[in-house]
Amino acid sequence: MITIPKCHTLILHCLLTLSLVIPEANADTAQSQNPSAQKLRIASWNLAWLGSDPNNKRRQHDYRQLSRYASELNADVIALQEVENAKWASKVLGSGYDYYFSSRDASQRVGFAVRQSLPLQRHWREYRALDTGNLRYGLDLTLSGARDSLRLLAVHLKSGCFRESLAPKDIDKMPVVSSKQRYRRRSCDRLREQIKPLERWIDRRAAEGQAFVVLGDFNRQLTTDVEREYGEREGLWQALDDSGAEALWTPALNKESRCWGGRHRQYIDYILLGTRAQTRYVPKSFRQLLYREPYQRERAQRLSDHCPISIELNWL
Repeated sequence: MITIPKCHTLILHCLLTLSLVIPEANADTAQSQNPSAQKLRIASWNLAWLGSDPNNKRRQHDYRQLSRYASELNADVIALQEVENAKWASKVLGSGYDYYFSSRDASQRVGFAVRQSLPLQRHWREYRALDTGNLRYGLDLTLSGARDSLRLLAVHLKSGCFRESLAPKDIDKMPVVSSKQRYRRRSCDRLREQIKPLERWIDRRAAEGQAFVVLGDFNRQLTTDVEREYGEREGLWQALDDSGAEALWTPALNKESRCWGGRHRQYIDYILLGTRAQTRYVPKSFRQLLYREPYQRERAQRLSDHCPISIELNWL
């Protein structure tokens, strides 16, 4: 459901007890600039082979654990990655959500879970342009109310090119001696091919004056793009973040991930906001929900190697 701000003392008490949710700042600084607005909690969660594929090694106990984390996440809208369909998603999220998934013939699909009690109209479509060659589709969802609307694009981009330059001249120079090197070079080339359709979706939403969000698993360390001062042809962030209405912002940029004890300190999951959506962002609402269990490779495979992230937006 859409959550409405409660009294400051209750918020502070709740956030202090949620020791596994990593906030940007103290609860008393996380209040909306518009106290009369309702809040919409939006999340992204890669659930790692949640489906019938043999890579899914989960048992009933693992699904119960994931369900408890889903309850703690308590999101109104969740962009899902690596989930086969609604049947599998409901094993974790339950029956209180409506599910929308791409039709790609694979077990790793992109989708959305939207809380059934959310009093908003939903319109969705696949964004197949991201499939530049046996790659995952995007899913395009519009939420509409009486006075407000929001457009969201869930993505799961090509893996394997987390920090290398995406400029064609640099990709051409990448070594190809080992199979690992050849895979990295192919991955960078294919991720580069996804830039144009992703940028085109963003530019169209900006031209239409819509509030929009792009979220999911980008398989890219956008912070590294910034730290290396890549140009528009080299970095994914620089390619997507244009000026004016086409500018983007994300609260996770320049932050370190603490998922599984900070095993991988660079985020690759992001929630990117366009300029209009950014004005609705509830200050300090970015969260990363951490798993209680200490890291073990098998445990991470049976829960997920990704921790869910979330933000809150004002809904008028």
